Amino acid sequence: MNYAMREREGVSSDYHKYTSLKACKAFVFDMDGTLILGKLPAPCSAELVTYLREKGFKTIVVTNNSSVSNADHALILSEILGIPFNENDIYSSLDHIGKYLMFNWKNATIFPLLTQKAKAYLAKKYGLKFTDKNPDLILVGFDKELTYDKLEKATLYVQQGIPWILAHPDYRCPTEKGYIPDAGSIAKLIELTTNTSPFFVGGKPSSDFLIGIANILGFDIGEICFVGDRLYTDIAMTLNSGAHPILLLSGETSERDLKSSDIFDNKRIAVFRDPCHLLNHLREIF
Repeated sequence: MNYAMREREGVSSDYHKYTSLKACKAFVFDMDGTLILGKLPAPCSAELVTYLREKGFKTIVVTNNSSVSNADHALILSEILGIPFNENDIYSSLDHIGKYLMFNWKNATIFPLLTQKAKAYLAKKYGLKFTDKNPDLILVGFDKELTYDKLEKATLYVQQGIPWILAHPDYRCPTEKGYIPDAGSIAKLIELTTNTSPFFVGGKPSSDFLIGIANILGFDIGEICFVGDRLYTDIAMTLNSGAHPILLLSGETSERDLKSSDIFDNKRIAVFRDPCHLLNHLREIF
């Protein structure tokens, strides 16, 4: 789908949707569904990142996946795309929640529904302190090592009045075999059992997530382009933050989804078929 198509359908299409991307000094990419599709690279995704790097743009890859460390994410990307990534190229929901807790719950003891890798990452980078007994706070993430014992303890702690937070709201995670329960689904079990909601939810689609990345890079939010494939996480977050949204139709969102959405007419959104289509356009303007 392109803007010419939208014009033929009677939908307003202004050239500024293309030229507004000239304001961008950094490109932030969603990972799953945007750069990689399962264990395969999205078409032209490696070429797109390489082109932007060679042109001097900052590039960051973001993910809500809170089950592993940034180094693990970087290794996965490097292997699938065949170009180098390191942990500094990644920003995840663990970073968002880690910074929040470091500044707002300093020295708090936390009961975690997290994997061992996630706990080790948060403890090392953000100084978080974890405990199994008498916590000040409960943190729920994408715990692929979840046991009923951990879930039971968490729900009982919540019923005792211990506050809890959610690393990111995703209900399901796509895999090669199909969808599996993600952090949001684990949180829903606690919510339904205790009739209590988390008081803070990190990750996408929180606009603070993207604004935090802009601050790390040293750019104004209006100098950030965010490239994603999901309307109500990636694009909603970008619109709310003030960054430039770029939607790719090669992941979760189809052309039909876009046409039926309430943001189809939003003139701030640049829409491209896939990374190849976006790359061709960027070569024209940069």
